[in-house]
Amino acid sequence: MAGSHKETIEQLMEAINARHVNHLDKSLEDNAVKTANSKTCYTNIQEAREYYSMEHEANPSAQWKLINYQQDNQNNNKGQGTVSHGNHTYDTAYTFSSSGKIQKIEAHLQQQD
Repeated sequence: MAGSHKETIEQLMEAINARHVNHLDKSLEDNAVKTANSKTCYTNIQEAREYYSMEHEANPSAQWKLINYQQDNQNNNKGQGTVSHGNHTYDTAYTFSSSGKIQKIEAHLQQQD
């Protein structure tokens, strides 16, 4: 299961990096929520499309990359990862729905270069 969750996260990042925001529904639930440093970034897929489009406008060369990923346990719908974006690194917690899509992303800034 961990492999499939990791692949879902990587699929999300590939779509974001390629600016294919209309393909986010392949890896995000319609009511997906993302918070960064306890601030809500989006609460549904349409807001996610707008959020990632604005991120590209603000930082056109910055890429999202999953540095590592660990499933909390084999039967769990949660996992932890480290994500880099531009000069930022985030400790990130993921919650997955029963369909295997990302339901919730909680990111906390780890370091800033």
